[in-house]
Amino acid sequence: MRGVIVPLVTPFNEDYSIDFSALEEHIEYLQKVGVHGIFVNATTGEFTSLNKEEMKLLAERGRELVNSAFYLVGTASTNTFEVIELTRHARDIGADYVVIAPPYYCPLNEEALFKHYSLIAGSTDIPIILYNIPSCANPLRVSLIKRLALEYSNIAGIKETIDSINHVRDVISEVKGERKDFKVFTGLDQHFLNTLMLGGDGGIMACANFAPELHLRAFKAFEERNFDDAIAYAGKLAQLSRIYDLASSFGSAIKLAMSLRGFSIKPVLRPPYIMDGEEVKERVKHLLLSLELIP
Repeated sequence: MRGVIVPLVTPFNEDYSIDFSALEEHIEYLQKVGVHGIFVNATTGEFTSLNKEEMKLLAERGRELVNSAFYLVGTASTNTFEVIELTRHARDIGADYVVIAPPYYCPLNEEALFKHYSLIAGSTDIPIILYNIPSCANPLRVSLIKRLALEYSNIAGIKETIDSINHVRDVISEVKGERKDFKVFTGLDQHFLNTLMLGGDGGIMACANFAPELHLRAFKAFEERNFDDAIAYAGKLAQLSRIYDLASSFGSAIKLAMSLRGFSIKPVLRPPYIMDGEEVKERVKHLLLSLELIP
């Protein structure tokens, strides 16, 4: 698995129920444009606003729809045994990978995090992508990532949503350097090319929900060693990543952009998140216009 993986938004209706018809339409679109992976129950999918049964239902529906890309299912929770349950469910329905962010809310030391992931990895054989997002959850240090990767063969890679190229460099050098099959993905659009150039495997990036053509062109140019084009598209992605600074939440930013680009997914977030108003929408519109993503 390499390239552009999309952490899928979860479409909601005005009454906050899941909009499965919009979900189907969006997955069909992403497969048509040729993304390499689709990831449900992601941070972008507002997984913390879903209950366990909804997470399972989304995982099952996604499995029915995804047929030309790798299929990833998020199974994170603050409850280790709930993670095990969701992970086993993902394996049973035929997911290719699970993606597991660390527990959040309660600070945990390295030994507690090692036990958490050890219990999960020891309970299943499905490949696990660790998810390091220190702005939202307990951070995964390089020493812990390496320890887990060398101890458990089914810990297959990591998504690094961290604004530190030095950290990504060290993971690639120290972990992938000893375990060549270990995958390293960035979670930040602006670090996509950096990660590839350092020897990483791609990106799991939220903006690919509404502008996957930029990510795919950047990846194609890199793979073909057309570095002038790769640098040009990396510059566009760097500008695109400013969208997160314009809105009150990542979810609002992404769904506003999707609305402006004509996707049928409604600009609805589940509480406690709220959609931003017209002023923020205008800022997002200006950014998309500057990148020629809308006419």
